[in-house]
Amino acid sequence: MDDDAKQVVEVAQETGVGCGVCCWPDPDILGLKKYNYKWLCMPSLPCFSKDGVPPPVFLAKDEKLPLLLAIIMGLQHALAMVAGIATSGGLLIAGDACFDFQKDSEMCNSKGYLVSAAWITSGFLTIIQVFRCRILKTKYYLGTGLISVMGTSFTFLPIARDMVVSSIMEAKVAGECIGLDCPGAGMKGYGRFLGTCMVAAFLEIFLAMLPPRYIKKLFPPVVTGCAVMLIGGGLIGSGIKYVGGGVFCADNMEGKHAALGFGPQLCNENGDVVLRFGAPQYIGLACTVIFFTPFLQFFGSPFLKSTSLFFGLLFGMIVSGLASYEAVAGDQTMCSAEPGKPCVGGFASATVGKAYSYWNSDSIEESKSFTFLWDNDPNPLRFLGFDPEYFLPILIGFFISTAETVGDIGLSCDASEIPSEGDDFDSRIQGGLLGDGLNSFLAAIMTSPPNTTFSQNNGVIALTRCASRAAGFACAGWLILFGVVGKFGAIMSSVPICVVGGLVLMCFSMVFVGGIKIIASKPITRRTSYILTISLGMGMGVAMVPHLFEAGGTGSYYSKNMAHNYGFWPAKDACKTFYTVPHFLATPAVNGRATVTRAKCTVGNFSSEGISKNDCTGLSGVYTDAVTQKLVVEDCISNNGHCCTEYDNGQRMWRTSIVLVLKTPYCL
Repeated sequence: MDDDAKQVVEVAQETGVGCGVCCWPDPDILGLKKYNYKWLCMPSLPCFSKDGVPPPVFLAKDEKLPLLLAIIMGLQHALAMVAGIATSGGLLIAGDACFDFQKDSEMCNSKGYLVSAAWITSGFLTIIQVFRCRILKTKYYLGTGLISVMGTSFTFLPIARDMVVSSIMEAKVAGECIGLDCPGAGMKGYGRFLGTCMVAAFLEIFLAMLPPRYIKKLFPPVVTGCAVMLIGGGLIGSGIKYVGGGVFCADNMEGKHAALGFGPQLCNENGDVVLRFGAPQYIGLACTVIFFTPFLQFFGSPFLKSTSLFFGLLFGMIVSGLASYEAVAGDQTMCSAEPGKPCVGGFASATVGKAYSYWNSDSIEESKSFTFLWDNDPNPLRFLGFDPEYFLPILIGFFISTAETVGDIGLSCDASEIPSEGDDFDSRIQGGLLGDGLNSFLAAIMTSPPNTTFSQNNGVIALTRCASRAAGFACAGWLILFGVVGKFGAIMSSVPICVVGGLVLMCFSMVFVGGIKIIASKPITRRTSYILTISLGMGMGVAMVPHLFEAGGTGSYYSKNMAHNYGFWPAKDACKTFYTVPHFLATPAVNGRATVTRAKCTVGNFSSEGISKNDCTGLSGVYTDAVTQKLVVEDCISNNGHCCTEYDNGQRMWRTSIVLVLKTPYCL
């Protein structure tokens, strides 16, 4: 490279470090001369042809924007990601603790806070990634210097949910619950998840320090694209379950009946409307989001197209708020909707002919007007810890997140019209990975799951022709504002889960399509084709058949008993001490195994086993107490698979790690 070329590269790199793009905005506040707002707001309708409206000029990454334009562009980026951050940042994680069978009231009530914390965290971490600075007296950078907006990663969502539910079930076995509620148990699992993520985040920081040639070898497009595809593909199954009314009721339609003799499990995440999974009412509401979003893509203006996910969700929220369900004979509802009726298993009998809402406004009314990080009782950092059982899966998650980030930064460079080869590109990959790793560490301190770059915002850059980092800083400001206003988080946490399902189904599908784009960025050779064949075959295979490596799959109730007894590595193989019957958690049928002889009453020559001791005394008979013995039960028949009083910690750690890796598509 000659001296002039080197100088150009150095100037380009140093320009990305300064903050002039945001500290000294364009004096033209409205920007009417700089940007064509008419093009941005013109809908794609035959009667509103854009033939005579030229697109705006391309605004490069260091272009100073007028204040109004920066605010509008930043709002587009924020609206494109705000719903995705909410679902992966706490809505789905805390939602798992709201079911009576695995309830933690403290974790469930923290949904609004976790959503707000995720927005605030993403805002602050976006500033770090967009700003870009060189580390003093080194060749390393922190941040990409592009509109690389940060949001909670979907990669860690299945692991976080598993840790929360497992912690609640462990509290049940230990007898630490108050009736059906295990307050604080799920939050302990979430605290261990955050602590383990803090340790594992150093893997991505280490990878960021590797020479560029090693990073390219480790993360070619076929690897990064395949990883992103499997993240999306593995989550699409969960998305379609939300469309039908919820994941828990979807997974336990058969399992509850097999374990308890009645069922199926009802869906209780849609306000006061309690129906079975797959009810047409749930699917209809989900379709309002699914169909309104492509409508905006076809006919909306560039502004609406870039924010179609948000406005699709908003439309679904409005429709579900106006709609209601009129109960018929045999229907049930939430206990809070019928306080005067008996509450059994979290449900009460619905009043025939009464209209029930798909929304429950209690959490909105009880939420704070303003909130901030750590403003929650209990604070998740109180339970911060390290869980060796989940360290390996989380470590693999960070490796996958690294691959995802490499692909996202390449797409950001393309959208920003920056060469995707050369020293400048390599430095942005390095700075982005370092920012990703450090930001994930900071996210845990801020009580939020690990953060990563959001790929869908590259589409916003291409659509609006604005790559100026001023829009990235404005986006960060909007996210922080959304999080600070506590009512926003409470509203998001109260949206019917079937409506959320319409949103997340498209979010997860977009992740999948993003992986396809990364793979398609390079020619597919015979070698890469074979790599994709093996990876996608096994990865999508376990997504479609989740009980291949763990019996029972993702269900609870009887399915967890199956996981204890059978599978690739049954849980009972790691058990050191099995419980003995009679046991307070066992069913009467299981406790009956411990009876040697049953109690009986003898009156003369007549004996009966069905007479109580008091009745026997009244008949002047002789009562003989039942004879029982302690009996060890290794096969799990009840108690949701938790049939071991003490595990071998080493074996349990390896079993949990290996099975979780094998059944998670992108880990495998």
